[in-house]
Amino acid sequence: MDLKQLTSEIKELPTLPQVAVTLMELLDDPGSSAPEINRVMARDPALASKILKLVNSAYYGLANKVSSLNQAIVILGFKTVKSVALSASVMGLFKGPKGTSLFDRGQFWKHSIACACVARLVARKQGGLDPDMSFSVGLLHDIGKQVLEHYLPSQTDEIITLAREKKCSFLDAEAQVLETNHAEIGSWLAETWGLPRDLTAGIGYHHDIVNAPNQELVAVIQFADYLSKVKGIGAPGSCESPELSKDVWGLLTVDKSDLPELVNTINQEIEAASAWLEVTN
Repeated sequence: MDLKQLTSEIKELPTLPQVAVTLMELLDDPGSSAPEINRVMARDPALASKILKLVNSAYYGLANKVSSLNQAIVILGFKTVKSVALSASVMGLFKGPKGTSLFDRGQFWKHSIACACVARLVARKQGGLDPDMSFSVGLLHDIGKQVLEHYLPSQTDEIITLAREKKCSFLDAEAQVLETNHAEIGSWLAETWGLPRDLTAGIGYHHDIVNAPNQELVAVIQFADYLSKVKGIGAPGSCESPELSKDVWGLLTVDKSDLPELVNTINQEIEAASAWLEVTN
């Protein structure tokens, strides 16, 4: 099955909630204000609750509890609010009965959010990259796998079983089962949702650093994916040993000698990922 066949079979593609779409547009506008964001977010009490839950989590360690949504928006900042809105909205789309027992959704989102947090950290150290965009690509880089699990559960089982038998990557196993892959599917989904071009390309090329329009962004995502796997937070169906290509090291300003210190910092990001997962689920 290729991408064209897959998309033709999907009758009811999940769409991002209108509140989330409006929020992301406002949060990208430098002229927006916290009260404006507050008014839009008030139309989605569940999302507002998650923002308050995050700002009051142990990760932020505030001395006094924040009960005002407006104050929470100011404390977290627009970019963090945007990340929460995107995370919570996307995670909410793929809930419901599972079609396969081999695909662990909890592990999938744990890996995705860990990658997002680590990608944001590395992008900040890298310089020249938007940490917020890096977070979003890290969060959604494998979203095509969730589409496969949702719409093609039997093929997903076949892919994961093959990956386990051959100790290979989900991508390599996909090549033997499908004529498309999760990166291509994820890129199509992001484009359908109207997400920014850089985000869509980052998802589509996250395994193809050579042909990626933004190689540096893909290098950061691959580095975040690698470190997440090293820390034992791999995605379902990825059964290969963690490896990092020379192309990635050539594009990053991070030196191999910095890795031990970076891994210690990443422990904090993994804690942040846990906080994110707790509020966005």
